[in-house]
Amino acid sequence: MTRMRPMKLVACTMLAGLLAVPGIVYGDDDDDDDLEVKFGARLSGAEEVPAVDTDTSGRFRVRFNGALTSGEYRLRVNEGQRVTQAHLHCAPRGANGPVVVFLAGLHDRGWDVDGKWINNATVTDANVIQGATPSATCPEDIDDLADLVAAMDNGNIYVNVHTRARPSGEVRGQVAAKDDDD
Repeated sequence: MTRMRPMKLVACTMLAGLLAVPGIVYGDDDDDDDLEVKFGARLSGAEEVPAVDTDTSGRFRVRFNGALTSGEYRLRVNEGQRVTQAHLHCAPRGANGPVVVFLAGLHDRGWDVDGKWINNATVTDANVIQGATPSATCPEDIDDLADLVAAMDNGNIYVNVHTRARPSGEVRGQVAAKDDDD
C-alpha cells in the first residue's frame, strides 16, 4: 500500500492541476470552434399548418461550432416535386411564423428532389434575416446565430420546404436538439 500512495498523490495532483486551468477542462475561446451544437428535424406534411396530404418527406440537420459563428447544415427531401425554396421560420409547433434564414431558393420553376438536396452548406450571422423578429408568433428576437440557437433550444424554429403546388409549405418539421448524427 505504501507504493500506491505516491501514485495516488501524483494522480490527484495532476487532476487538481487540470481543474485549475479552465482552458483545458472547459475550453477557451480559441477552442470553441471544436465544440458542436447539433439540431435536427423530420419533415412531413402532417406538421404543416394546416396539415397537407403529401408523399414528400424530409430531414434537416445542422451543427453549429461552439463559438456559434457558423453552422453546417444538410437538407434531405424525399419525393419532392417542383421544390421552390426552403427556410428556417420562427414559431412554436402549430403556428406559422416569419422566415429567419433562407436554406435554399427561390427557384420559381422548382427542382425535382429525391434524396440529399443540400449537403454541407454553411450558415453564418450574415444569413440571419434582420428585422423579421420578434413577431406575433415568434417570441424570440433573432439577430444572429447565438439567438437562432437559443430559439431552437426553446422550440421556436421550424424548417419549411415549399413547392409550386404548395407555396406556403409542402413539408415542415420543428427543430430540436440532437445528441447523434442520424
